[in-house]
Amino acid sequence: MSRKLIPVLASAAILVGCRAPERSAAAASPRRVVTLAPNLTEIVFALGAGDRLVGASEYSDYPDAARSIPRVGGLEVDPEKVVALRPDLVLAIAEGNAQSAVRALQAAGVPVAVTPSGSLDAVLESVRLVADRLGVPDAGTRLIATLSQKRAAVRAAVSGRRRPNAVLLVWPDPPQAAGGRTFLDDVLTEAGATNLLADRPGWPIVSREYLATAPIELLVTPQSVEARAAWDAAFAPGGILSTGSVSRARRVRLDEAALTRPGPRVFGALAELAEATR
Repeated sequence: MSRKLIPVLASAAILVGCRAPERSAAAASPRRVVTLAPNLTEIVFALGAGDRLVGASEYSDYPDAARSIPRVGGLEVDPEKVVALRPDLVLAIAEGNAQSAVRALQAAGVPVAVTPSGSLDAVLESVRLVADRLGVPDAGTRLIATLSQKRAAVRAAVSGRRRPNAVLLVWPDPPQAAGGRTFLDDVLTEAGATNLLADRPGWPIVSREYLATAPIELLVTPQSVEARAAWDAAFAPGGILSTGSVSRARRVRLDEAALTRPGPRVFGALAELAEATR
C-alpha cells in the first residue's frame, strides 16, 4: 500500500509533439473520460457514467466492469497512452498522481480536473466536482446525500462512547500509518477512536519501538489477498509487529480497497469500523 502513496514523476517532454483533442461543446458533458486513480473510477461508476470511461489507472478494479477498461499506467501515468485515447476529460487527484504528468497533459491541451484530497469532506467534494464536470449534478447531489446520511448515522452511533487509542497502518514493513490531515484520520476519529498519530501529518513511517510502547488499544489494518503474506510476516514471531502493545491491541481488518481509496466505499468502511470500536 505504501508504494501506492508515492508520487512518480512523468516526463512532460513526451507530450510536446502529441496532438491534444479539440475542445468543443462536448466539454459540458464529456463522453471520453480517463481516470488516473481508482477512487475516481469508482466515483464515475457510482454516478452512473461508467460507460464514458475510455481509460483508467492500473488499480481500477471496482466495480467488475472497471477491469476491462484500457490502462494508462499504474503509479506512473503514461501520458502518451492518455493522449492516444483522445479524452475530452481527464480526472486526477491532488494526492498520489504524478503532478508533473498532470501539468504536462494540461500544457498539451488535454482537459484535466484535479479533485481535492485529505479528508472525508474532500471525498464528498470530489463527488460533486466529478458530477459537475460530467454534466450529471443531480446524480452527484443524490450520491452525496446517501454518503452523508451514512456518515451522520456513524457520528450519532459513536457519540458518548469511550474512544480507544488507535493506529491505522496502511503497510506493515516498514510500518506506514495514517497521520493527521488525511481522510483516514477522519475515518478513525469519526468511527469513535483516537488517532495516536494525529499530530504527525500525512503518512508517517513509525518505528518498531513506537509500536511496541505506544498505548495502542486498537490496530486497524487493510486486508487484501495481495498483501496477506506481508502482514502475516509482520505479526509472525520476530516480525516488526510481533511484540509490545501493538501485538496485544485488538486488530480490525477492513477491505483494503474500500478503506484506503477516498471514494464512495470508504463510508461503508467507516460504518464497519464504528461497529468494531463498540
